[in-house]
Amino acid sequence: MLAALLLAACAGVETTESEPAAAPASTDQASEPVRRSADDIDPDLLFHALAAERLAAEGNDFEAFEHAYQAALLSENPETARQAVSLAMRVGDWAGVVAAAERWQALAPELEAAEQLIVLGLINQGQVDAASGRLARKIGQADDRSEAWREATLMVAAAEQDANALAAFDALAEQAPVDDSGQVMESRSLLLWQLGNAAEAYALASEAADSAPTRRRQVWAAQLAAANEDYPAALDWYRQARATAPEDRELAMAEAEVLRQMDRMDEAIAALRSVPADTRTLYSLGLYLYQAERLEEAGAAWRELAAVESPAEPMQHAFFTGFLAELLEFDDDAEQWYARVVEGPDANRALLRRATLAGRSGDLMSARNLLRAVRLAGDAELAEESWLLEAELLRDAGRPDECVDVLSEVLREQPSGVWLLYSRALCAVDADNLDLAEQDLRRIIQMDGENAAALNALGYTLTDRTRRHSEALSLIDRAYELDPDDPAILDSMGWVRFRLGRPAEALVYLERAHEIDQNPEIGAHLAEVLWTLDRRDEARSMLDELIEAHPEHAVVVDTWQRLIGSEP
Repeated sequence: MLAALLLAACAGVETTESEPAAAPASTDQASEPVRRSADDIDPDLLFHALAAERLAAEGNDFEAFEHAYQAALLSENPETARQAVSLAMRVGDWAGVVAAAERWQALAPELEAAEQLIVLGLINQGQVDAASGRLARKIGQADDRSEAWREATLMVAAAEQDANALAAFDALAEQAPVDDSGQVMESRSLLLWQLGNAAEAYALASEAADSAPTRRRQVWAAQLAAANEDYPAALDWYRQARATAPEDRELAMAEAEVLRQMDRMDEAIAALRSVPADTRTLYSLGLYLYQAERLEEAGAAWRELAAVESPAEPMQHAFFTGFLAELLEFDDDAEQWYARVVEGPDANRALLRRATLAGRSGDLMSARNLLRAVRLAGDAELAEESWLLEAELLRDAGRPDECVDVLSEVLREQPSGVWLLYSRALCAVDADNLDLAEQDLRRIIQMDGENAAALNALGYTLTDRTRRHSEALSLIDRAYELDPDDPAILDSMGWVRFRLGRPAEALVYLERAHEIDQNPEIGAHLAEVLWTLDRRDEARSMLDELIEAHPEHAVVVDTWQRLIGSEP
């Protein structure tokens, strides 16, 4: 705050270290504007600014605000008022927010933020009529009334208490002209959605789209229907919207996504092909064709994507083209496209993908260098992702001890990183350091008793690598309660029961797990249970298929050798 005041006071002084400002040549120049220095600051202003800064540093925000507000009243610098608003918000003094924001607005009337904070402060004090009056005036002056209603609704939704938000909206709706009834319903639907009432929000959105249809309302109704997983209704609303704009790419992609959710992939693909192609539609088309296992057509879509000339967003286009190439296992092409992403929001993620490709090809050194580059960029989220990927690459390369060492260094700086702890636990299991694995997994469970992945990992480890099967059972049962459809947890549920000598119970869970995920380890467990239940023809048939598909998978090979008694 003091720095802002000094800068404001000294504004306009044209002085350099080598050339001091010249004194007036004569008294005739006295009528010119006087240039001020830091010594000219109002002493009261300086006192309040210094007091506010000192009190805020001491954590006494209430008194700091009082001084900051007085400084704002004495200063002509909008930044001083903004800082007073910030202090008032920090302590939840909404009357103070309104007062300071009004001063801010007086000093910088062009700023929307000041008006928004005044309205929010009034609502949070329960002064809904005053707040709605200001919102109504703003809507009445707007060129785009629909957008003004949306902005007003989102402002109201930011209120601390839902009751105040609803009361303020009702007061605003009372001031709306009759011909805005559809807009009022649409906006109230948006408010209800923001407040977490999805069902009522959708009902009102549907009513608005039916009684006063516009494309925007039809799309909003479709979005809420999809959010409520009412996909047939969402499809109907999107198709109504598309009837007035059949070549709208965004609507086509939205319709295609709903059809994908309904497992109507052929129709989804047709919807994407019905609009003029661009980067996003071609990328989506390639993804859908890949998911539908129409790989030849997916490859054709990729080649069309790669051939796009002068894309609107070259970096995004290069990333999408690289990612689709990676999915289709065109690894050399994927690397070349990712290498083109040199700036923008996808640049570091492209480095991660290149590291994955390098690891897949066995070039671990290049992969790790790329991951170091990601970390140097300073994005904390991607930095953690890079450490997790490096750990995975080290595990896959059969270097679990090094994996443990790498993650241990990171965890010294981030001791509560849940996924870092989880990843180190997996590496520790591979390194036969079960004490460390158990320590890390129990640390996660201590921080979050409902972390199903950690509960399951610890339960499975105890099942597979120790004789503590009863303890493992209680951990896995808890994980199952939290996530009963996870195939890894279902596999653990079956495997622990098998280890406890209950193969018939185990079979039920393992068959469910295998139905969801044809993971080779799940398949090997299921084959062993079938073998134990004297269903050996089924077990051997399954093992034959597993060995053919995964000839180097350690669990598959070990199960074959133990049950069949020979080298596969």
